[in-house]
Amino acid sequence: MSGDDYFDERIAARYDESSGDMFAPDVVDPVVDFLAELAGEGRALELVIGTGRIAFPLAQRGVRVHGIDLSTAMVARLREKPGADEIGVTIGDFATTRVGGTFAVAYLVFN
Repeated sequence: MSGDDYFDERIAARYDESSGDMFAPDVVDPVVDFLAELAGEGRALELVIGTGRIAFPLAQRGVRVHGIDLSTAMVARLREKPGADEIGVTIGDFATTRVGGTFAVAYLVFN
Protein backbone atom coordinates (compact mmCIF):
# COMPACT_ATOMS: atom_id res chain seq x y z
CA MET A 1 0.00 0.00 0.00
CA SER A 2 1.37 3.42 -0.92
CA GLY A 3 0.88 6.80 0.70
CA ASP A 4 -1.16 7.82 -2.30
CA ASP A 5 -3.75 5.24 -1.26
CA TYR A 6 -4.57 7.56 1.66
CA PHE A 7 -3.35 10.98 0.53
CA ASP A 8 -3.86 10.97 -3.21
CA GLU A 9 -3.98 13.98 -5.55
CA ARG A 10 -7.65 14.62 -4.70
CA ILE A 11 -6.77 15.09 -1.02
CA ALA A 12 -3.43 16.80 -1.64
CA ALA A 13 -5.08 19.39 -3.89
CA ARG A 14 -7.27 20.66 -1.05
CA TYR A 15 -5.18 19.69 1.98
CA ASP A 16 -3.77 23.13 2.85
CA GLU A 17 -7.18 24.73 2.40
CA SER A 18 -9.12 22.06 4.30
CA SER A 19 -6.66 22.19 7.21
CA GLY A 20 -6.62 25.99 7.28
CA ASP A 21 -6.88 26.34 11.07
CA MET A 22 -3.74 24.24 11.46
CA PHE A 23 -1.85 26.76 9.27
CA ALA A 24 -2.79 29.76 11.42
CA PRO A 25 0.21 31.63 12.89
CA ASP A 26 -1.06 31.13 16.46
CA VAL A 27 -0.88 27.36 15.87
CA VAL A 28 2.30 27.18 13.77
CA ASP A 29 4.53 29.78 15.44
CA PRO A 30 4.79 28.16 18.90
CA VAL A 31 5.57 24.79 17.32
CA VAL A 32 8.26 26.30 15.10
CA ASP A 33 9.72 28.24 18.06
CA PHE A 34 9.96 25.02 20.07
CA LEU A 35 11.45 22.95 17.26
CA ALA A 36 13.96 25.65 16.28
CA GLU A 37 15.16 25.76 19.89
CA LEU A 38 15.50 21.98 20.01
CA ALA A 39 17.32 21.84 16.66
CA GLY A 40 19.77 24.60 17.55
CA GLU A 41 22.53 24.44 14.94
CA GLY A 42 21.53 20.89 13.93
CA ARG A 43 19.25 19.48 11.29
CA ALA A 44 15.57 18.60 11.75
CA LEU A 45 13.78 15.54 10.39
CA GLU A 46 10.03 15.78 9.88
CA LEU A 47 8.14 12.51 9.74
CA VAL A 48 5.16 12.90 7.39
CA ILE A 49 6.26 16.25 5.98
CA GLY A 50 3.17 16.53 3.78
CA THR A 51 2.86 19.93 2.12
CA GLY A 52 5.40 21.53 4.45
CA ARG A 53 3.20 23.31 7.00
CA ILE A 54 5.94 23.20 9.66
CA ALA A 55 8.98 22.58 7.45
CA PHE A 56 8.76 25.89 5.58
CA PRO A 57 8.66 28.24 8.55
CA LEU A 58 11.31 26.14 10.30
CA ALA A 59 13.60 26.38 7.27
CA GLN A 60 12.96 30.13 7.14
CA ARG A 61 14.41 30.27 10.67
CA GLY A 62 17.64 28.80 9.32
CA VAL A 63 17.05 25.18 10.39
CA ARG A 64 18.01 22.64 7.73
CA VAL A 65 14.93 20.45 7.31
CA HIS A 66 14.53 17.06 5.68
CA GLY A 67 11.25 15.17 5.57
CA ILE A 68 9.91 11.71 4.93
CA ASP A 69 6.47 11.08 3.46
CA LEU A 70 4.69 8.23 1.71
CA SER A 71 2.47 10.44 -0.42
CA THR A 72 3.98 11.56 -3.69
CA ALA A 73 0.91 13.76 -4.23
CA MET A 74 1.47 15.64 -0.95
CA VAL A 75 5.19 16.07 -1.68
CA ALA A 76 4.36 17.33 -5.18
CA ARG A 77 2.30 20.09 -3.53
CA LEU A 78 5.24 20.91 -1.24
CA ARG A 79 7.55 21.10 -4.27
CA GLU A 80 5.28 23.69 -5.94
CA LYS A 81 5.87 26.23 -3.15
CA PRO A 82 8.58 28.91 -3.14
CA GLY A 83 11.61 27.81 -1.14
CA ALA A 84 10.94 24.10 -1.60
CA ASP A 85 14.43 23.57 -3.00
CA GLU A 86 15.78 24.27 0.52
CA ILE A 87 13.90 21.29 1.98
CA GLY A 88 15.00 17.73 1.34
CA VAL A 89 12.36 15.04 1.04
CA THR A 90 12.58 11.26 0.89
CA ILE A 91 9.56 9.27 -0.26
CA GLY A 92 8.93 6.28 1.97
CA ASP A 93 7.48 4.88 5.16
CA PHE A 94 8.94 6.83 8.07
CA ALA A 95 9.10 3.68 10.19
CA THR A 96 11.56 1.96 7.84
CA THR A 97 13.00 4.58 5.48
CA ARG A 98 16.54 5.68 6.19
CA VAL A 99 17.93 9.15 5.58
CA GLY A 100 21.64 9.93 5.61
CA GLY A 101 23.23 12.17 8.19
CA THR A 102 22.35 13.05 11.73
CA PHE A 103 19.55 15.15 13.11
CA ALA A 104 19.27 17.21 16.27
CA VAL A 105 15.51 16.66 16.37
CA ALA A 106 13.00 14.38 14.70
CA TYR A 107 9.34 15.31 14.94
CA LEU A 108 5.82 14.34 13.90
CA VAL A 109 3.05 16.92 14.17
CA PHE A 110 -0.70 17.17 13.55
CA ASN A 111 -1.43 13.43 13.37
